[in-house]
Amino acid sequence: MVDDSEKLACPEHGEATATYVCEHLAADPVQRWYSDYPSAGTPWPDAWCAACNHVYLREGEWNERNECDLDIRILCHHCYENARSDSVDYLSNDALDRWEEFVSACCEELKEKNDALSVEFAIGSHKRYDWDQATGELVFSNDGIHAVTAKVDFVGSISTASNTWLWAWANFHLLEPIRLRVEAVRDHGEVHGYPRLTTAKWHAEMVDGWEMAAIAAHVLKAKGVYRSPSEKGALFMLISDIRKHAS
Repeated sequence: MVDDSEKLACPEHGEATATYVCEHLAADPVQRWYSDYPSAGTPWPDAWCAACNHVYLREGEWNERNECDLDIRILCHHCYENARSDSVDYLSNDALDRWEEFVSACCEELKEKNDALSVEFAIGSHKRYDWDQATGELVFSNDGIHAVTAKVDFVGSISTASNTWLWAWANFHLLEPIRLRVEAVRDHGEVHGYPRLTTAKWHAEMVDGWEMAAIAAHVLKAKGVYRSPSEKGALFMLISDIRKHAS
């Protein structure tokens, strides 16, 4: 397939990066997408549907023997992201029921964990908090005095500008150590067929951020979740360890 750095003029979005999907995804994106995961060099990897995946599996790769059976469509990267975002809604019937039950159970579990943190460590009551990617620490303080320090991993972020969720494993502006543990949540999504866990970016609201963080806390057995709000949304962090400082 073609170099991701190629540009095109999209009638809707103007100049953008060219991306490549099979004709079936272009026509109906609300289905399972097959592709590599995004990387810093390839944020919008070539993608194809389940039917085309059978063709792919004949060779275990795309090559001159099977590419002739693949009808490619070119999308701008904005159209690609919108289509891929739509794909997370392909679950139905029993699969959708299982997903909703799983989300509900994880949210209940997180409420108990966060309530316990609030009681023991007064999370949310301190005057200031600061987090540091390099150290992987979240520090709560009062008048310049450290009160509580937590070890954290980033889960993902909600943008209120674009109304999207972005998993930390696909946010290549973050340092690797702080974002890689959440790949286990992506793996969980692969095993159980949960597209919201395996799709890097999708249309979402703040409640979705809490739900994804709750799932991450369950999968990674975290002690709780902290949300760091900003003018443009919020960052969700897993608390893996936490301690008080001597007063």
